[in-house]
Amino acid sequence: MKGFIFEELNGGASCRTYLIVNPRTREALIVDPVLELVPSYLQRLGRDQLRLSLVVDTHTHADHLSGGRELARMTNSVHAGAPQDVVQQPLHEGDVLMLGDLRIEVWETPGHTEDSLVLKMEDRVLTGDTLLIGATGRTDLPTGDAEAEYRSLQRLLSLPEATLVYPSHDYGGRTFSTIGHERLTNPRLRLDYEVFMRLMTSPRSEKPARLEEALAYNTRPRNAREEYVAASEQTPAFF
Repeated sequence: MKGFIFEELNGGASCRTYLIVNPRTREALIVDPVLELVPSYLQRLGRDQLRLSLVVDTHTHADHLSGGRELARMTNSVHAGAPQDVVQQPLHEGDVLMLGDLRIEVWETPGHTEDSLVLKMEDRVLTGDTLLIGATGRTDLPTGDAEAEYRSLQRLLSLPEATLVYPSHDYGGRTFSTIGHERLTNPRLRLDYEVFMRLMTSPRSEKPARLEEALAYNTRPRNAREEYVAASEQTPAFF
């Protein structure tokens, strides 16, 4: 389907949240929402009278509190993706999400986390924290696996060069890239297997500022009470 609506909702912040809309049916999907920004997402949906059908988390976030469960609750939509024992609808390799006639394919891309997912559309791919602009997701945090990430990245590199890349984080104010551009310029994608493995398994001292808080919140049992938590300063430690 041509002519779908695609927006980044966080105004260029390092955490990226995406809105995908079928304009004919007004069905919407939101990817990787941040808890503190849920009110702004609701305002955006209300502005154009959009019907949110799915909220997807591409992986278990370790640097911010996911707004997926709260947003789904407030809109009577379905929270999908990861963590699989937390969301209402776990997503798996080959699953297809439909917004009317708009098709979104799910890829499993473990590495940054064991539950990492990518959402593939006709001309673009939402890469979560698997492939970033000029970098890749780190693999030294809980459930990370450098070898699995190497394989996932090679799979992404098999996409056509013109495929647009929209990651869930960017710390340089960049909005998107392409597979071809990343293949040519991303330093980590230019490493051979052995060098990549040494780099990605080397100990790192810096951790996301909200690591323990985020993991505790984002892996809570499905029916746990949602509570807003004041935003805190985040550091670019997630890639």
